[in-house]
Amino acid sequence: MDAGYNSVANAIVNSAQEGFMFNDGQALARLFVFDEQTVGILGTKLAGIDDFGAYTVLITDPIFEQFTTKYLGYVRDSQLSRPEESHSNLCRVAELFTALMTASQGNWLIPVLRPLALALCRSAQATHQATRDPAAFAQTASVLLRILIDLLSDSSTPLAQSKKQGSLFVAGLLLRISLRTNAAPGAYASKALEVKALSSSPAFSARDRVSYSYWLGRYYLVCYYVDLARTHLQYAFDSCPEWHYHNKRAILRHLIAANMIRGRLPAQDLLVRYDMEPVYSHLCLHFRKGNLVGFQQTLIDNMEFFRSQGNYLILLERTEILIYRNALWRASCILANSERGKTMSYRDILATFRVSSQNYDMDYYEMESILASLISQKFVLGYMFHHQKLLNLSKKSPFPPISSVGLVHKA
Repeated sequence: MDAGYNSVANAIVNSAQEGFMFNDGQALARLFVFDEQTVGILGTKLAGIDDFGAYTVLITDPIFEQFTTKYLGYVRDSQLSRPEESHSNLCRVAELFTALMTASQGNWLIPVLRPLALALCRSAQATHQATRDPAAFAQTASVLLRILIDLLSDSSTPLAQSKKQGSLFVAGLLLRISLRTNAAPGAYASKALEVKALSSSPAFSARDRVSYSYWLGRYYLVCYYVDLARTHLQYAFDSCPEWHYHNKRAILRHLIAANMIRGRLPAQDLLVRYDMEPVYSHLCLHFRKGNLVGFQQTLIDNMEFFRSQGNYLILLERTEILIYRNALWRASCILANSERGKTMSYRDILATFRVSSQNYDMDYYEMESILASLISQKFVLGYMFHHQKLLNLSKKSPFPPISSVGLVHKA
């Protein structure tokens, strides 16, 4: 070798060639690392090498040679490049790895896929924070989509030995990224939803099933498939081990939002056990009391927190009619023992809605439209008498439980 010989590059290439020859995915996963700290250390040791082709020429497989060369270049430049350039290099590494997986047989490359796919998501997040350009998310989603298509195309072997072993993990990441893109989530998530049929298989690890259910639940919540969101988020919460305290808290934040839209509020001891933010207790209190202005003001005061969770607009838009229902129910309880019985005057209903919303400019027409919406969605059972300005409530269960009302669509 010449004076520019680099022992680290030579050792990586020789070990990579050996691992590739023996289909040793675990050995390759120890060589092709993607965590930021290790990449930074390796980058300093590979600095000064202009052409990695002088080292990778020893690799017999042409696709694996291209992948190794691009990976070494990515590591060398990772600390010197701008975030968007480093991310583009990593995406190119992932594209070459996809071609390598396509040409290989079996699932022995899955140990390399996992850290690579996760690094793609973290790199996209870092690039977005530095540039405020969501293009990195779309680029990552496109790469993950191609990887997932390749994984799902392997149907020649049993699930436990096929490339599909990595599909649940990649599908979860694809759902995660699709929620951050400007494009419609369905453009990327439709393929990830195909994996749902496989998710119950014991061939997948519990970690992959929980992670996929969490991101699937969040996707359904954004799409307003609230009952499906509740089902998957509840599974993720129940299946997540107790010692993953922070993960359970993250799941619970979205599970509370999904349940609240269906009229199910968390118990106080649950909020205390997981040290949930006080804002959730305040929201539950206002929701129960039918205090719309208090609920919405609490959301506004904590807007950045709920926006970071992706739940701000969901809670703001989907709870208003439910809080009016609770306010009307409380008013009906107060009037239950009066001589009017199950009949409420428009004047009382208007006063109730005005107090709940603190909108004292609300007129009878606006009040009547809210009331009509409550009845049409079956949150309130009764009849409106426009000319008499009366609401006649059903004698039996005029306010059915919100959770029993078939409001949401099913996928």
